[in-house]
Order: sequence, then C-alpha cells, then structure tokens
Amino acid sequence: MNIYSSAGSQQFNTFLDTTLHALGKEIEQAMGEPFLALILAGGYGRGEGACIQKDGKEAPYNDFDLFVVVRERIAISEKVLEITKKYEEKLGIEVDIGKPLTIDMIRGLPHQLMYQDLLQSHKVIVGDPQILSEHAPSYLRESLPQIEALRLLLNRGSGLLQAIIHCQAGIQYAKHVLPDPDFIRRNREKCTLALGDSLLITHRLYTPPLDQRTKTLHEQIEGLPIPQAQRILSLYEQAAHFKTHPDSLTKEQPPLSDLQEIAQLWVEVMLYCERARTGKVWNHAGAYERDHFIREPEQHTPKNLLRNLGKNLKEGRISLLYPREKLYGKLGVLLGNPKPEENAWRKQAETFLGAWNGCN
Repeated sequence: MNIYSSAGSQQFNTFLDTTLHALGKEIEQAMGEPFLALILAGGYGRGEGACIQKDGKEAPYNDFDLFVVVRERIAISEKVLEITKKYEEKLGIEVDIGKPLTIDMIRGLPHQLMYQDLLQSHKVIVGDPQILSEHAPSYLRESLPQIEALRLLLNRGSGLLQAIIHCQAGIQYAKHVLPDPDFIRRNREKCTLALGDSLLITHRLYTPPLDQRTKTLHEQIEGLPIPQAQRILSLYEQAAHFKTHPDSLTKEQPPLSDLQEIAQLWVEVMLYCERARTGKVWNHAGAYERDHFIREPEQHTPKNLLRNLGKNLKEGRISLLYPREKLYGKLGVLLGNPKPEENAWRKQAETFLGAWNGCN
C-alpha cells in the first residue's frame, strides 16, 4: 500500500489509496483512448501529506495535485472537472488537475522546482509506474538552477503579502471573512519554509524529501553569513512540522507583528540569494528594485520576445520584458516596509497582486 501521509494511520492511508484509485479509474474512463496515466504530486505524492482531525476522524488537509499523461495534446474536459469536483465535495479539499502532459512534453520539461519535485517524488495512481522516470530529461535529477530560489520566494512572498492584508483587515473590521479559516497561518508557514528552501537551492543542496532538507539546513545554516540564520532555521523546523501536523500549532491566526517579522526575513533571504546568484550587491530592497538588470535571461531569448510583447499588450502596455521581471523588486519593497494600515501601501500591494495573478 502507498504511504501518502506519515502522520496518518494505516487506516487513513488505506482510505486515501482507495479514494485515489477510484478517482483515477473514473478519470481514465472519462478520458478514454487518449489517457495513459494519472500521477499524484505534491505533499501526498511525496508521502508527506498532512492528516488532521475533523469531526473526530482523520481527514486530509492538503490539496490533491494531479497530472494526467495523454497520447496527444488535449484539454481537460468538463466531464473530468465534474469528477474532480465530486471528490472535492467528498474530501473537503481541492482536487487540482494540471494541463495534460504528452510523452514529448515530459521529455522537454523545463528544469524547474515543480518538475524536479514531480519527477523525484510522485505516485502513479493509474498507468505505467515508470512513465515519468523513463521519459523525463536527465537534468531534472541535477541541482536546480539558482533562479528557482527567486521564483519560489516570489510565489511564497506573494502569499505572505496576502496574509498581511487579510490580517490588517481583521484588525479593522471584526466581521472580515478570510478566504478560509487557516489562510493566514498556512501562508505564513509556506513562506517560512520557502526561506530555508531558497537557501538550499542557492547552495545547490535542495532535495525533495522534507526530512532530508530539514537535516541539511540544520547542518549548513551556521556557515551562512545571514544575521538571522538561527531564527530562519527555527521557523523552518516549525513549518516543516506544520506541513505534516497542521493541528500541532495554535488555531489562532498569527498576529500582524509576526507576519511583519517574516516579511523582513524574506527580504534578507531574497537579497542574500540574489547576491549569491548574480555577484551584485544591494544594501536594501529599494536598491534591488532600482537595478534594472534582467532577472530571468532565459525568458528574454529572441524566440521569447514576441511572446513577451503579446503578454504585455494584453495588459495594455508595450514592452518586451517578461511581465514577471518587475514583480521581484516591487515585492521586496512592499515586504521590506509593510504598512497595511496605510491606504497607499494597500493600493500598491493590491496592484502588485493583480499583476502577479496575471503572471500565474
């Protein structure tokens, strides 16, 4: 039997195994001839999924992150989406199914964190168990490019920014409703985990298993010239425990002062990782934003310039820059001095989040 959650009982893992195989068979039947395999990624795919107590019973906490492998390029049908919706209602979590992958697409997967994690830590629910390992490019087994640290920090820092905005709204308005009850706490933990993971990526020490990453960070952190290194390690270990045991922390959402501290650490780690990657030096987030160097050169090759222009034209501007380029510096400034009580800061933050959502 597959282990999806080290924190869950055998009965819980059996329940997830049975549920996932039933889901996979329904998707296979709905897709018909093009279907080759259904793959589970994310926490449960790594065997690190969370298990919580809900109404006195064990229940999943994380989303199901699914990939489907197909014979030819097709879109996910409404019928498949109806199946995932049914299981969302049954499980009380999101069941996310990504863009279908062909074998040729697998062979050309980019060297990114998401796909390295997918290759090295996944479970094939239905189909050939070796379908990824036999066709994925060999570079997905090598150290990640350092730019992946910056991309990870952008995504998790954007989640922290949203948490700060919602935390302030809760202070101002007693009836403010969060997107979900655990929204602030979960985004805090995701961000603090990203602080340590980005350091590991920068020093080419990242490996998917969470327990191995925690051990490596603990061994290496003393040698890193970061003033708050021990605080980052402490937060990382707490976030790693939360990832599999979300009931282990208080149910209360973190206070604004705590989120503001994490924001300062985010800036510290981002500047450290960028100095290591580029050899450049910036004393603060504002200097980093004002430096107009290209953060992601691979997005600005001649073949990508027309794509970049098209993306920008959709947003009503003329530019050959990849739209994500300006977000890195802007997020550093927003998190470097978070003032959610001020209308001007909130407006800038909301404008940033609109642009970030557009890039995702």
